[in-house]
Amino acid sequence: MGGQGAEAGAGRRRYGLFVRRGAGGVALKHDDEGVGLDGDLLFWSTQTGEVARPLAEVTGVHLSTAHIVRHGDFGACTIAFSGAAPLIVSSSSAYGFPEDERNQTYRAFLQDLHRTLAERSPGTVRYSSGVSEARIRFVQVLLIIMGLMMVALPIVLLAMTGELSMLSVIAVGGAFTWGYFNWAQKNAPRTYEPDRIPPELMP
Repeated sequence: MGGQGAEAGAGRRRYGLFVRRGAGGVALKHDDEGVGLDGDLLFWSTQTGEVARPLAEVTGVHLSTAHIVRHGDFGACTIAFSGAAPLIVSSSSAYGFPEDERNQTYRAFLQDLHRTLAERSPGTVRYSSGVSEARIRFVQVLLIIMGLMMVALPIVLLAMTGELSMLSVIAVGGAFTWGYFNWAQKNAPRTYEPDRIPPELMP
């Protein structure tokens, strides 16, 4: 696992996290690794070299998490710029799975980013978190269906038939349902202050 932790020197702090440009979507594999702060600049790695933008151009920071059943959570930080595509910084592995070491690096990066922006650009950056209300409502409906089909129904079948194989179905269904319920709770849309990063969004 390459690039873990922060590399510092003469005010330059680099974090081994995967990054990509754009407004979202799904990436099958992350290729660009490395993001950091250097004075008044935010920099990151690309396939053709390192690029940077002034912190003064940052207009927003948005946090969210993703949950993968039986693997855990990883975080995503979307940094918006004036007149440029946003930068998404993820704590996942190259293939989109949670990693404990990278989550620790991600937490350190978030704290560094928020502290630096609060010092250098007070009052000019919007801090938000979570997903849209529509997506939350969709997940809530999905949770009801999952709970009925993957937990309640197997419990009824277990009671009626005594078939012990239903226990494993109930366990798996419960894990899926709880994981996505927890995700919905963490990702309720809201704003926050840079000195009060929501702890549930720091995996």
